[in-house]
Amino acid sequence: MDFQYEEPKEVTVKNIILLILTLIIVGACSTESFVDEKNLHKHIKILSSDEFGGRAPGSEGGEKTKDYIKEEFLASGLVPIKDNYFLDVPLSKMVVDVNNSSLNIETRNGTRKLIAGSESVFWSKQVKEEISIDSSELVFIGYGVIAPEYDWNDYKDIDVTGKTLVMLINDPGFRLEDPDLFKGRAMTYYGRWVYKFEEAARQGAEAVLIIHETEPAAYPWQVVETSWTGKQIDLKREDMGANRVKIEGWITSEVAKELFDEAGLDLEMLKRKALDKNFTAVPMRGLKANATLFNEISFANSHNVAGVKKGTKRPDEYVLMMAHWDHLGTKDDHSATNDHIYNGAVDNASGVAGILELANYFKSIETERSLLFLAVTAEESGLLGSQYFAEYPPIDLSKVVAGYNFDAILPVGKTKDVVVVGYGASELEDILKTELDKLDKYIMPDPQPEKGYFYRSDHISLAKKGVPVLYADGGVDKVIGGVEAGSKIANAYTAKDYHQPSDEYSEDWDLSGFNEQLTITTNMVLRLANSDEWPKWYEGNEFKAIREASQE
Repeated sequence: MDFQYEEPKEVTVKNIILLILTLIIVGACSTESFVDEKNLHKHIKILSSDEFGGRAPGSEGGEKTKDYIKEEFLASGLVPIKDNYFLDVPLSKMVVDVNNSSLNIETRNGTRKLIAGSESVFWSKQVKEEISIDSSELVFIGYGVIAPEYDWNDYKDIDVTGKTLVMLINDPGFRLEDPDLFKGRAMTYYGRWVYKFEEAARQGAEAVLIIHETEPAAYPWQVVETSWTGKQIDLKREDMGANRVKIEGWITSEVAKELFDEAGLDLEMLKRKALDKNFTAVPMRGLKANATLFNEISFANSHNVAGVKKGTKRPDEYVLMMAHWDHLGTKDDHSATNDHIYNGAVDNASGVAGILELANYFKSIETERSLLFLAVTAEESGLLGSQYFAEYPPIDLSKVVAGYNFDAILPVGKTKDVVVVGYGASELEDILKTELDKLDKYIMPDPQPEKGYFYRSDHISLAKKGVPVLYADGGVDKVIGGVEAGSKIANAYTAKDYHQPSDEYSEDWDLSGFNEQLTITTNMVLRLANSDEWPKWYEGNEFKAIREASQE
């Protein structure tokens, strides 16, 4: 709901005093920490304990997690958006019966059956027990991108209704490495498989097959295979997924080459042609897709947890701080001797601890705009909690001034830098730089922009609706030890602990850097919460037009 406020008709002594106090607070926060580091340790230790069982949505540990966050929000004086701190996130679970489901390609020389797992993965977002396509013509659609800001449209001059689209992963900028085309080697949202499936559905396609290649995808085929095999959790949408294509899937590059050869086409030549904005889609003559998919369907309900600190002057405008509360739960196959709990201390008990402490700090601080604290569910299942919040928002998203996302903060200690994932996105980076300059710190641009990490955490759900959100990760350039020391910690976590039971809390964690990061965030939030600023996406950003349209 929108909160109502009657503007004062005149400037009073009280207003002047409040303004002076606010300026004093902002100035003080520039150099002094108001975050209790001991509380960060406490929250992370509790949330990642075995008692919370890996915080899987719908599990006993998941319920304990939600209750814990709610109680902390209550203690910080936050109020619900509506009548409950828990916001429903309805979920659907579908398991493809691989043994009875099939995906085949008719060719001039017979039928090519695509082996599930080793050659292909396929599923559907349409919530139906049985889905099929029959003799759907294959079309090579290049990158499957419509990007007006780059004068790019792979769908021009072709009707793809009822067709099966074969397309490349990533975006054209990756291969051309032209900084003026998309973002050069850095991935844009147009390069993500999520966008490609969504756009194909908007264009009326019946099915989509993405060609996997390790370098532009940023992960090997094994990741694709394991990610899309077994149960698939998705939002239970009002239309039950009717607006999606019937079949979504991937094929290996080896299979793709075989199919292009069958159609008398040179895949490598077409990949080069697809790098030109004048490229037009190419029918794969003689090739048609047939598929039958059987699903086992069930439904569940999870919750985002949200609390609001109401603004005094513009309570219907919000500054957002968010983190996902869920993790992977427990292993199905375990014994009494092995560690079977995915504790998720770094990922993402750390982020939840961060927003809880920010809420605690702002308990005694009044701001002109409202502060929204949001702990989202089902991030590990595909950013579903944040996606539901964005698709069915309980507030007007055009009134969300900006947001800050906290996801997997490593206990690196104090650093000279802050890593900005998706660097070069919005004016929030300018505000961040202002705060870092006060501390003689600097922004480290995402060192692997081609992997598209900016599009793989919860803030992207809000960005797709136009809301500028900063994803500033902990730095790696340690005050003591430099980049080498910080990178060693980060690389060790990725190699050994990421999405493993070993992601556990330790009493000797150095959270001083995280504390400093939260202090910086506090200053940024105070600036936006007590001003008329509306940070914008940088020129050329793919979300800029969405934001501008939402505020017309």
